[in-house]
Amino acid sequence: MPELTIAEEVVLIALDDEKGAGASRLGVDYAVAGACLVDLVLAQRITVGDDDVITVVQPTPTGTPHLDRTLEAITRGKNTKVAKALRRTRRSASRAAIAALVERGVLHQERARVLGVFPTHRYPQREGAAEAEVRARLAETVVKGQPADDRTAALIGLLYSGKLWRKAVPEGERGQVKAQMREISEGQNISPAVRQAIARTRGAIIAMASSGG
Repeated sequence: MPELTIAEEVVLIALDDEKGAGASRLGVDYAVAGACLVDLVLAQRITVGDDDVITVVQPTPTGTPHLDRTLEAITRGKNTKVAKALRRTRRSASRAAIAALVERGVLHQERARVLGVFPTHRYPQREGAAEAEVRARLAETVVKGQPADDRTAALIGLLYSGKLWRKAVPEGERGQVKAQMREISEGQNISPAVRQAIARTRGAIIAMASSGG
C-alpha cells in the first residue's frame, strides 16, 4: 500500500474503530485540513510565511485528490492566510481523506441513522494494519523517545492541536505525553519550512477550535 498522507493518518486516529464516527467534530476537521497544508509543504507545493500567508511555489497537482483540492482552493485565492484556508477546506478535506481511505480499502462505508431518523454515514475500519503502523510510530517517538522525522513531527503537532493527543497515544502518563507531543512539534531538528507550517497551522487550529470557528 502506498504511504498514507498525514491527513489520512489524522483521520485514522480520530475515527472510532468500530463505529467509524468522530472525524467531523470541530478541532478534528481543522486538524485534517491543516494536515493537507503540511502535506503540501512536504510535497514542495506551498510554503507558509511568518505573516501566515500561504505561497504556492508549484501549482502542479500531486495526484492525491484531497491534497489537490486543497491546493486548488489556495491557488484560487490571493494572499490566502492559514486560518482562511482551514475554514475554506475543513469540511471537504475530511470528506476527501475519508473517501481516499475507503478507496484504499482501509475503511468501509456504512449507512446509518442519527436518532433513528436522520441519514448519515459511518466508516468502520476494514483492516487495522495501517492504523497499527501509525500508532506504533507515534509510540516509538512520544513514549520511547525516538527522533521524529518531519512527517511524524507534523502528525504529532496536528494531533496535539486537534486535542487528539490522548487518543493518539493512550499509553504513558497523561501530562508527560501531552508535553512531549508539544515539544516534538516545536523541535529544532525539523526542517524550517515544515516547522513553520506546523506552528502556523497549529496556532490557527487552536484559535478557531476554541472560538467555535
